[in-house]
Amino acid sequence: MTSPNEFEAPHARPSSFDEWLQAFREQASFFTGLKLDIGIPRWQLADVLPVLPFVGAGVGLASGLVFAVVHGVSGSGWLAAVLAVGAAVLVTRALHEDGLADTADGLGPHGLEPARRLEIMRDSRNGTFGVLAIALSVLIKVACLAQFGGATGLVLLIAAHALSRSVLAYPLLAFSPVHSDGLGARAGKPSDNDVWLTVGIGALLAFLLLLGKGFFVALLVPLAAIAAAWGASHWIAKRLGGYTGDTLGAVQQTAEIVFLVVAALLIAR
Repeated sequence: MTSPNEFEAPHARPSSFDEWLQAFREQASFFTGLKLDIGIPRWQLADVLPVLPFVGAGVGLASGLVFAVVHGVSGSGWLAAVLAVGAAVLVTRALHEDGLADTADGLGPHGLEPARRLEIMRDSRNGTFGVLAIALSVLIKVACLAQFGGATGLVLLIAAHALSRSVLAYPLLAFSPVHSDGLGARAGKPSDNDVWLTVGIGALLAFLLLLGKGFFVALLVPLAAIAAAWGASHWIAKRLGGYTGDTLGAVQQTAEIVFLVVAALLIAR
């Protein structure tokens, strides 16, 4: 899931604030449509995992501000929700939604061998399962967000995007890339400490942002999203023999959707 460009010569992980800031810029440039002047990327994703929750929080902030402003101006939760979800798609260039669609196309049919599933996933055309996955994911997100007021929606979107990016670290540690030449393989292999630190940062951010809605909500919503990402990672790896860049996107989408669904079930307007 890192930039497909060639990296500089092997470089130790960031060791100063300026280097971590550069790492954040590199990953923000890849995970969003921002065209930042970063030069040749210096680090693989596995070397800089702790920046992921902050990249996600930035995406959530942009989407949440759209939700809060539109909700405040129009008073319509549905309009605000549609535009907020659309804003996130635009900011990220539908990177993870594309991964969800490709993964659904590959894993949807019954009775296929892993090689055939991977072949389908590499086809740029979307099939029935992919289209349905995208449609349902957008509908579920919009339906969940439409229930909330502007301030609550803003907080939830920041938390959901931060946590759902942080859980991308787990498949990188638990499984191996299926392809040797894909974006998943270029991510590298992280250390245990970095993975749990990344997930911990995402969970802590989500917990603190949701704490105003009650301790039980702040604890249960992130845990449900993490559990969903864990389950999706294992389910996918069992069928494909590992992960790809597309399946990492599917894991992120799964965590984001479950986060919003559980929040919608627990938080009153």
